[in-house]
Amino acid sequence: MKRFALLTVLVLAFCQVDAKVIYVKLGGNGNGSSWDHALGSVQEALQRAKGGDQIWVAAGTYFTTTDGDRSKSFIIPDGVALYGGFTGTESSVDQRDPKSNPTYLSGEIGTASRNDNAFTVVYTENVSASTIVDGFTIANGAANGSNESRFMEIGGAGWYNLASNGRNSSPKIQNCIFTQNTGREGAAIFNRSVNDGTCQPTIKDCTFVNNKADFDGGAILNYSESGNCSPKILNCSFLANEATYGAGVYNKAKSGKASPYMQNCLFKGNIAYIRDGGVHNARSEGSCEAILAGCRFEQNAAAVGSGEASGAQFSTSTQTAISSGY
Repeated sequence: MKRFALLTVLVLAFCQVDAKVIYVKLGGNGNGSSWDHALGSVQEALQRAKGGDQIWVAAGTYFTTTDGDRSKSFIIPDGVALYGGFTGTESSVDQRDPKSNPTYLSGEIGTASRNDNAFTVVYTENVSASTIVDGFTIANGAANGSNESRFMEIGGAGWYNLASNGRNSSPKIQNCIFTQNTGREGAAIFNRSVNDGTCQPTIKDCTFVNNKADFDGGAILNYSESGNCSPKILNCSFLANEATYGAGVYNKAKSGKASPYMQNCLFKGNIAYIRDGGVHNARSEGSCEAILAGCRFEQNAAAVGSGEASGAQFSTSTQTAISSGY
């Protein structure tokens, strides 16, 4: 046992020493070792990165591909931290300013029409909490495929996060803006757990604005199929998103558990064509209940009911402008 513990410590120490920063800047043609020798492609940086590495990306727009292949996404390796919002001179992550230096991960790869955009802009599968995406605008994904067996083509136009086969997928999504993503379901983010997977990302300080789903989850869809899909959604704003059900967040348990925790979130101006402009819960088996703490609902609309939320548990007296559920 002592030998095993020592080996583990040595392996972790080696990985930390081997970890590096990879620099990306528009127009770069270097090896990624510094800003002066930056790569020009986020995709290339992701392909080179290993667990423990950081990728620093300077302001600009980066596309999933240049060859028009809609199936290509930014695939984030386990344990890699991807940071945007740099000017291209900084020496630490704390020096960057994502608001002043907008950095786009974009699915706009074809014509001006959204119909030929990337199905999914960002993809993660069975990744740990050391996997970080921070400081990006994730935009223009179009999950408008017709094959319902290919989930990435019908949902998660901005981000598709999958936990499968008893594993956990819990990336940290921070300081990001999701906008102009369209899909059949879960237009901005589709969190999915299958085969005893546990899908528990932390989504913090993000804004979801003008995303649209044809069916469920204008911004986020949390879907459990024989698994546990229970993300933490903290300090996020949901603005002017659209869907048939759950224009802000839609939670569904086909089996297993779908129970997100949402704290200090704002739902404003979202539109549900049928029910719940804010949060909607649905289940066929298993358990499905959203827990909301300190969230606000303003000017949301739905054809049925108040347009705010149903089937949710409000866990604090600071909750304001909410319906009692129905």
